[in-house]
Amino acid sequence: MDKPSLLILDDEKEVLNALNRVLRKHFQLYLFSDANEAIGFFQDNPNIPLILTDMRMPIMDGATFLGKIIDINPHCKRFLLTGHADINLTVTAVNEGKICHYFSKPWHNEELITELTSAYELYLNERKTKQLLKINLAKNAELSLINSSLELETNKSKKKLLLVSTREANGFVRLKKTFSTFIDIYAETICLHTQDVTRHNFRVAAHARLIAESQSCDKLTTFQIYIAGLLYETGKLALEQSLLKKPIDTMSQHEKNLYSGFYQKSYDLLNKVDELSFVADIIKHIPENFNGSTAPEHLAADEIPLGSRIIAIVSMYDNLINGRQSPAKMTTVQAKHRVKELAKTMFDPRLLDHYLTLLDEQPNSAEGRVEYLLNSSDLRVGMVLTQDIVNTDKNPMLTNGTKIEQYHIDKLLAIEKEQVESFLIYAY
Repeated sequence: MDKPSLLILDDEKEVLNALNRVLRKHFQLYLFSDANEAIGFFQDNPNIPLILTDMRMPIMDGATFLGKIIDINPHCKRFLLTGHADINLTVTAVNEGKICHYFSKPWHNEELITELTSAYELYLNERKTKQLLKINLAKNAELSLINSSLELETNKSKKKLLLVSTREANGFVRLKKTFSTFIDIYAETICLHTQDVTRHNFRVAAHARLIAESQSCDKLTTFQIYIAGLLYETGKLALEQSLLKKPIDTMSQHEKNLYSGFYQKSYDLLNKVDELSFVADIIKHIPENFNGSTAPEHLAADEIPLGSRIIAIVSMYDNLINGRQSPAKMTTVQAKHRVKELAKTMFDPRLLDHYLTLLDEQPNSAEGRVEYLLNSSDLRVGMVLTQDIVNTDKNPMLTNGTKIEQYHIDKLLAIEKEQVESFLIYAY
């Protein structure tokens, strides 16, 4: 396997030699003591994924250098070597050079290698997700849900979709299956980029569909709400994975502003596909508060699309439990209490009450099994785990596929009481 390329700039030869000794086994190194030479080399080789520079140098400082690097290739991962006296310059580098990490002199060799290796893996992951998205967009743009084999006939009481022949009907079925396949690829791509092993968007989609079914929505509306749940995080593909790792409550205001823009970005991307325009509109209005107090259009109550109101509730509840909203994961009881507090301001109180009832009953959808986020006290005999239950040391206690018996529940409850910490359990 080829070693990842790393460009290093430092005006001190001794420092370059020391870095060379530490890193040459792990990286393909390109060492420079002159900033202009380094920039020229990078212009000729813009796909170098890793850049490491000193902060204080005579020709130009590290912040200025990294700013020029960004102009050439903003996707490379940028690092800074800095002394304790350079804190103000480091802040500048964070803002102008958008660095991934900085190392204080003298650096720790193990930290240096670990951070650079992790950044390279992140770089490869981001490239892979962007390539998948590009392919998926191109393929989906070629698809059409409305085929020439379909005719729309309007009746006073309802709209009927008529298939004009058996051959054309089979063609439509194949087309719908292909479309659904690409939707699933999109959804998997989102999981890959957000590094979400719990498959949050699939769970949100399943719960949103369950609510839509229970509200007697027609099949088309239910399907659109389900697809919106799968794809509502599409815009996160434009965000750095380092930002997506942070719980929302720990983000700075600037980071929250960047993060919250993913709904609009999702809309912009998906609205390019005509057949997803209704889905895109649902996603666009998810951040609308029920009382009309928020962007994008300050819609209120029933002015907000039904799918938007549903996904807003489901996604918040899931985020509270799985640690996406705040570092401390809430129990199911705490999460239910929290979303109740937000009723009438953020959420549709009627839909929220209905969803809380569904969470207590834990039904399955007409389309199949529905995964639930649970604590030990929520488990029922006969349930099946969809992911491992792990202890505080991340060692599995019960594995995916285990059918729950009463002794499992009793043991888990005893451990929770002893540890004063609830297990996060995925099951149907």
